[in-house]
Amino acid sequence: MDSIILFDFDGTIADTISAGLEIINSHADKFGYKKLEGDINTHLSAFQLVKLAEIKFWKLPYLIYQLKEKLSEKSDEIQLFSEAETLIKKMKEAGLELGILTSNSEKTVTAFLKRYQLDSYFSFIKTNVPIFGKKKALAKAKKALNKKIIYIGDEIRDIEACRKNDIPIVSISWGLNSYESLEAHNPGFVAKNASETYKLYELLLK
Repeated sequence: MDSIILFDFDGTIADTISAGLEIINSHADKFGYKKLEGDINTHLSAFQLVKLAEIKFWKLPYLIYQLKEKLSEKSDEIQLFSEAETLIKKMKEAGLELGILTSNSEKTVTAFLKRYQLDSYFSFIKTNVPIFGKKKALAKAKKALNKKIIYIGDEIRDIEACRKNDIPIVSISWGLNSYESLEAHNPGFVAKNASETYKLYELLLK
């Protein structure tokens, strides 16, 4: 069966974490929840972060909308992770098919890829996935693509969504969650750099 490597976007390809945290904290007083400290909370999943901040779930849709809008406004400031750039180009040069599945908006992702001249590298791009809807989105992608999928992501929720869909995943530690927290959920398949990620991808492909 043919294969495709699906990348997460935020925290995996694009360094949106600090900007996202700043935006979330800037709305804390208005929406009545606690501010988050990124360095302290790298061991928590997205769901756990929402609980820690005491964000009411009915407020999440509008808060996420605001987050996407503000990130779009800051799109020119979003940096490409150097390890991600190295990995993407190496995989493309090897003739591998690449895709993106992300909660971020189409506008932000498209502008980012064009700015870094990566828009021609991906044959499949699915945006605007609900923050807690990655399990369902991966199931749909798996059915539509009809290929062996290997996912590359930076969060515990990526691991959980992939596991429920029987999709192998390489977790990278340059994003939201720490190496230790990822290793606790995905033992043996956590990478610190592009080279380690590629090697683990090859192991999963066998």
